[in-house]
Amino acid sequence: MSSLEALNVDQITKVTAGSILGLVVIGLLLLLVISALVGRLIVIIVVVGLGIALWLQRDHVTNEISKDKCHLSATFFGFHLDAPQSVVQACKQHT
Repeated sequence: MSSLEALNVDQITKVTAGSILGLVVIGLLLLLVISALVGRLIVIIVVVGLGIALWLQRDHVTNEISKDKCHLSATFFGFHLDAPQSVVQACKQHT
């Protein structure tokens, strides 16, 4: 049977310093990955939210300005829009 040597204080100090350095490097790498991931998630949420808002506004405009309803104005994010000339002419023909 072989005997095991006990660790001395010098070895423990080196192992501890190496472990702390390794943990700091791993922590920094995780911080970069997680912050990049969180940043990407925030960008995705903002882009999807803006896409949904644009789609809803587009739907609102197409529902308001239509040949069937003859509403000749609508708003798009607070900006006043007039109907295109083709819709105006179609509405004039219906009345």
